[in-house]
Amino acid sequence: MKIKSYFFSLFLFGIFSAQSYKAVYDFKWKPQKNATEYLHEDFALLINENKSSDFLSYIKFKNDSTKTKTVKDFKKIGQGSMSFNYKYGESKFNDVISKNYINKEILFQKQLYDKLFLVKNECKINWKINSEKDKLLGYSVQKASTEFGSRKWIAWFTTEIPVQDGPYKFSGLPGLILKITDSENEFIYEMKSITKETNDISERNYGVTNTIKLSSEKYQKIWEDYKKQPSSIFNYLTQTNNDGWTANYTIGGGNPNDKKYQEKFDKQQLEFLKNFENPIELKNDCL
Repeated sequence: MKIKSYFFSLFLFGIFSAQSYKAVYDFKWKPQKNATEYLHEDFALLINENKSSDFLSYIKFKNDSTKTKTVKDFKKIGQGSMSFNYKYGESKFNDVISKNYINKEILFQKQLYDKLFLVKNECKINWKINSEKDKLLGYSVQKASTEFGSRKWIAWFTTEIPVQDGPYKFSGLPGLILKITDSENEFIYEMKSITKETNDISERNYGVTNTIKLSSEKYQKIWEDYKKQPSSIFNYLTQTNNDGWTANYTIGGGNPNDKKYQEKFDKQQLEFLKNFENPIELKNDCL
C-alpha cells in the first residue's frame, strides 16, 4: 500500500504541476539601508506548465502581453502597421528573470537605454527546511532558510501548489514560495493571489535590435559603470540582429551624441537609481 500510495502521489504531482499559473506578489524594499519607508510594486510570476517561468513587474507584464498579441496578430496578416502604447516610467523595473526548470538555468534580461542584455546564470541555492508551519492565503506553509547574495533569507512555501519556484531568483523548494524576506526585513516578497491561466509574453523583445549576450561578470562591470555614469551605455557597441521584421523606436527624443542630452540623461538616471542604492544582492552568487 505504501508503494501504491507513493506512485499515486507522484501521479497527482504530475497532473497538478503540468499547469500554467500566474502568481502576483507584492514586493516591498528599502531603497537605502537606513530608509524609514518602503517602496513597493506588484510583480507577476508566470509559470508555464511547470517547464519554465518568467518573473517581471506587473505593469511590464501587462505591456508585454499586449505587445505580444499585437505582434502575433500583425504577423498573421503580414502587412500594415503597428503601434505600441507602452507605459514607460510607471514601473521602476524593466528586467525579466526567466527560469528553465529542465536545465536549471536562469536568464536575466535587462534593458539599458536601447540595449537589451541577456545574462545566463546558474544559481545554486541551498535550503534548510524547518519544521515550523503556518497558514498564508489559506494554504498550509512551511518555513525554510538560505543564504543568497550575502543575505540571509526566510521563506514560506506550500506543497499544495507543487511548483518548485518563487519570486526573483528563488526556487528549489518542494512547493511554491508564498513569502520570502531577508533577515533584516529590507526586502519582502509576499504573494497576493494565484490563478490557473496561460499567458504569452514571447514577443516582448520584438523590434529590439541591440541584443547582447554576455557573462555575468561582464554584465556586472557594465552595470557598475552605468551606476556611476549612465550615459556610458551610449558608447557600448553591439552587433544588430534582424529576423526579417523591422520596427522604429525613438527613446527620449534626443541625440545620444549630444553632450547636453548626455548630461540630462545622467541627471535623470542617477536620480532614478536612488531607488536601488540598497541592492538585493550584495554579492553575485550566480555563475
